[in-house]
Amino acid sequence: METYHFVPVPGLVYFVGAGPGAPDLIAVRGRDIIAQADLILYADSLVEESVAKLARKPNAKIVTSSDLHLDQMIELMQAAAARSEVIARVHSGDPSLYGAVHEQMVKLNDLGIGFEIVPGITAAFAAAARLKVELTVPDVVQTIILTRTAGRTTMPGKENLQALAATGASLAIYLSVTRMRQVVADLLASGGYTVDTPIAVLHKVTWPDESMVIGTLGSIVTQVREAKYTKHALILVSPALAPALNREYTRTSSHLYDASYTHRFRRAEKQDREKEQAEATASKNADLIAIGEKHLAKNRASQSANRSACVVIAITRRGSALALKLAAALGATASIPVRFAPQAPDTANPSIRLYTESALDEVRHYWGTHTQLILVMPTGIAVRAIAPMLGHKSTDPAVLCLDEQGASIIPLLGGHQAGANALAQQIAQFTHGQAIISTASDLQGKPALDLLGQTQGWKIAAESALTYASACVVNDDKVGVVIDMAHADGVAQAEAVIATIGKHDNLLRLPTLDELDLDDIDAGIIISDRILSDRHQHLLRKCVLYRPPSLVVGMGCQRDTAEQALSEALMQTLTAASIALDSVRAIATADLKADEVGLLALAKSLNLPLHIISSEQLRAINPTTHYSPSAAQAKFGLPGVAEPCAVLVGGGELILPKQSIGHCTISVASWKNE
Repeated sequence: METYHFVPVPGLVYFVGAGPGAPDLIAVRGRDIIAQADLILYADSLVEESVAKLARKPNAKIVTSSDLHLDQMIELMQAAAARSEVIARVHSGDPSLYGAVHEQMVKLNDLGIGFEIVPGITAAFAAAARLKVELTVPDVVQTIILTRTAGRTTMPGKENLQALAATGASLAIYLSVTRMRQVVADLLASGGYTVDTPIAVLHKVTWPDESMVIGTLGSIVTQVREAKYTKHALILVSPALAPALNREYTRTSSHLYDASYTHRFRRAEKQDREKEQAEATASKNADLIAIGEKHLAKNRASQSANRSACVVIAITRRGSALALKLAAALGATASIPVRFAPQAPDTANPSIRLYTESALDEVRHYWGTHTQLILVMPTGIAVRAIAPMLGHKSTDPAVLCLDEQGASIIPLLGGHQAGANALAQQIAQFTHGQAIISTASDLQGKPALDLLGQTQGWKIAAESALTYASACVVNDDKVGVVIDMAHADGVAQAEAVIATIGKHDNLLRLPTLDELDLDDIDAGIIISDRILSDRHQHLLRKCVLYRPPSLVVGMGCQRDTAEQALSEALMQTLTAASIALDSVRAIATADLKADEVGLLALAKSLNLPLHIISSEQLRAINPTTHYSPSAAQAKFGLPGVAEPCAVLVGGGELILPKQSIGHCTISVASWKNE
């Protein structure tokens, strides 16, 4: 029998798929190329060393690539090609799948160096072989999807895991084992799988030290955590994995070997077309899945800006007496039944409303106009009154309920964000009663994430997972804390706020955002004035992002520059510098620009104060202070506008030197002033 041997062309680069790991699972062509190669450059972090040892030339140069960057690898290949040597660039699995070969091919193409690709067995198919399953079982599943989750490499929007998993197909997920908890959450949220769906995680499949865990979506997170898999693992989820889970094979068959099926190579022993068509129709109908439309969360505009402060509503005589006293002490409105009106005018509390309708109607009357509702009435009545109007905790008012003696003060709604807990404690001091605080973070002494940095003006990014992260804090799950500020002043200020929450075993300080991506970190707290990069956006599914007001923007412009032009220039500048607009606390300019309509309109539309620096203040700046050259120097004798104004208002350091865009100049400085 003739033995086939592939003869490689000298001077070409061969991208060889090493397969899943075992040296005997490499393609014959790939084995022959390595055996004849003069240079073997292999990915040692992913390719089993025994594959590289297939080299047969005694003087073959074997180089590991884990510590090389792209240009260094290209230099090695270019030099070998110039010597007309055979070059084997060995990648794990198949080079076409997460092989990072595209950028290498681009470089080689630019240099005029030819290359070929030798396919290999990818881990998904090695895993199926190890599990002894077929990933396309008739009437069970007929589609295989190879994918990964977002990490340092982002995912296109249409390829998110939930969308792919909604099909219920066999899914092979690469490079994602460190995010196992999120993977499972996305799979279950897709509607394509259930908690009983089989799933396997295979570590170093076909390597000498391979291992695996097999379970269901309901159990696999714990299994992976106990196995301590952090890399070199493939996730395989499919209803076709049932045999691997329970060692029982469903009695289903394909048409190919069915005795009643006719194809071009074999006539059917018996044909029952009507039966076949009926079965096909039934199978098709059974496979149709009604996909419900997802309800988008309603955007609720904040009503707080248009609300008054506080109203005390009572329903009984004694309760009305308490309401009048509380309202006077708090500077609030007292709303009481008309029949309990005081006999003499109360000069201490001129704001009294006498109502004639029901207490429920009175509560509804104040719901949209007041930020704090104190209800002196039984909790049952109070709950029924507010129930129809409950919206979102970011917009609902603080609601407290207390008895007519003020003995028990119960925050019913808005304990943290609306300040009900703090108000309950204030009322308890006045009535000598007891504030009944039920929020877990208060009882445990844990930080309330919706209040963190509130007094310092921190904003919570709208896309944050506030509810989820708050639950992790009180449930003693691991919560990572990362300070990612653009300047030292901001870091110091954030450190001071974090110090106020004290030390808790489940709150862990982490050095970088990448550390939050590990699966054993259940949630995260991010304090940052930078724009979150694309590769970190997925962290917001489990993290709260805080925006401290830590920056001042200095702006100058030509006369009569329109607001739109200024706005576009500002956004372009901040985006290019990865600076978050939500962390800008003020705009600064010189008095020469104090009447610029566009600048005034921009500050108003952004709801930011516009600080005006006088020419005298600018001329008083130490002449040794270096600022970028400016037209204001020659024209007005000023050291500049954008840079010095930003620094003078913020009192910190210049973070972004002057940028000239269109008809304006923009710079950014840190806020250090108290």
